[in-house]
Amino acid sequence: MADAPKLAPIYAHRFLPAGHGTYGNQVLSIWGTDIIRYGKDLVAYVTNDFYPRDDDAGPWEQGALIPVWGEFS
Repeated sequence: MADAPKLAPIYAHRFLPAGHGTYGNQVLSIWGTDIIRYGKDLVAYVTNDFYPRDDDAGPWEQGALIPVWGEFS
């Protein structure tokens, strides 16, 4: 876990992996031991969670794998 990026809270139990020189990371939903990807990046998360489309947009795009945290999702 020492190599895991620190998590910056965004909203409720949604987190963005943080670190110097990082951008475009996936948003993670972490509740207890349940860790899922919630958006390929911050823009996709905000769009999907707060401005959902009425039509079936299909599955979310996968973002870049996040060291350590991506192994859980």
